[in-house]
Amino acid sequence: MDDVGALADELARRGGVASRAALLRCASRGTLERAAAGGEVVRLARGAWGLAGAPPAVLAAGAARGVASHASAAQLWMVEPLHRPTRCSVTVPRHAHRRCPPGTRLHYADLRADEVDGPVTAPLRTVLDCSRSLPFPEALGVADGFLRRGLVDGAELRGAAAALRGAGRARIIAVADAADARSDNPFESALRAAALAAGAGFFVPQVPLVLPRLGLVRPDLLDEERRIALEADSFAWHGSRAALARDCERYDALVVAGFAVLRFSWEQVVGRPEEVAALIRALVDHVDARRPPPQRRTKPLRVRPTRS
Repeated sequence: MDDVGALADELARRGGVASRAALLRCASRGTLERAAAGGEVVRLARGAWGLAGAPPAVLAAGAARGVASHASAAQLWMVEPLHRPTRCSVTVPRHAHRRCPPGTRLHYADLRADEVDGPVTAPLRTVLDCSRSLPFPEALGVADGFLRRGLVDGAELRGAAAALRGAGRARIIAVADAADARSDNPFESALRAAALAAGAGFFVPQVPLVLPRLGLVRPDLLDEERRIALEADSFAWHGSRAALARDCERYDALVVAGFAVLRFSWEQVVGRPEEVAALIRALVDHVDARRPPPQRRTKPLRVRPTRS
């Protein structure tokens, strides 16, 4: 491997960005200049260099001398938010005076060493940041994704949320309490957020059911006691003809098995969540109205012994 290749490998090992001083400790000035001339590395700011093929959020973090954070950090941890961010989020120290690179949003916080992993915020910090800054449905999708990938533990998240103080604490606790590793994707998480907003039913993601003729199925969300299933239907997640056929078979099997099923499109869940919550609430109320009242348990009659 030549010197330029070794320099690129060193940058990759460091997460895609490094200071000029750090690079000159392992390569000569001439090697750095040749790498820049060949396009393998790029100058981000004074004293800051990046690997040309690094993700935009990493390069933005290097240019601002901060770390990629919030939804940008979630993407770098391979947790896709409900909406792709239009700008890179970068956290820099509080009171720092940094130039904001184009297409970047700066956040200000003094991060502890355990809250940073190379050029990106650590998983737990990323979930907390997203829970504070994103709308509840989007924040829930991020938290579900980190739990699903095993990057954050549920008890750890709830403990960290409870220990926080300041603005946004109530929302962060709500996200931590509702987060569920069983959720399959951020669209499904947004539907669960609508069900929670309805204030009715107890919907659990991906509950395994064995149905006649179809076998094992996993509805997106299920209230097993009320026998209500909610399905999130989107071309992004069900975009093939075969997937459509499987969805139809599952819907029919659930109905035949006695489940009430509501199916929601992306446009409904993302664009009209209040309408979705109202429909869920209406169905839950309808099912509850038709259920027999719970049996009252009467206390056994106590007979006092007669005195002789």
